[in-house]
Amino acid sequence: MKTETDNLRAGERFAGERYLLDAAAAEAYGKSIHEPTRRRRKNIHTDAEAASRAGFAAPIAAGEQTIAVMAQLLVDRFGMRFLRGGRIEVALVKPVLYGDSLIANAQVERAGAEQIELRLWVEDQRGEQVLTGTAQARAR
Repeated sequence: MKTETDNLRAGERFAGERYLLDAAAAEAYGKSIHEPTRRRRKNIHTDAEAASRAGFAAPIAAGEQTIAVMAQLLVDRFGMRFLRGGRIEVALVKPVLYGDSLIANAQVERAGAEQIELRLWVEDQRGEQVLTGTAQARAR
């Protein structure tokens, strides 16, 4: 059975849907994961005053939520080819504030017979990169 990933070529780009990371999305995400006790106190992720003291204009999203936006793009595009045998390596390069709108992007660097190599980035609504990285997915 052929899929859209069978015909990927180097240089091809694809992107996910725009994701609004507002306070409600951050709260829903936070409730869906087991939170360590250290996160239950006021901090730059949950409290505007704490974020302001740290130099941020608003609370910042947890890094794993930005990573999840990217991972969703990879799962949507490659499914089990990514989940079984894929890998992702990312760096969070800029804080994501509540209210930011994110788009995950990928570009095929190499499409071999066994493996697809990708360059990754997530941009905010200003077009600034907040995450960069690489990923691999099985070609079959």
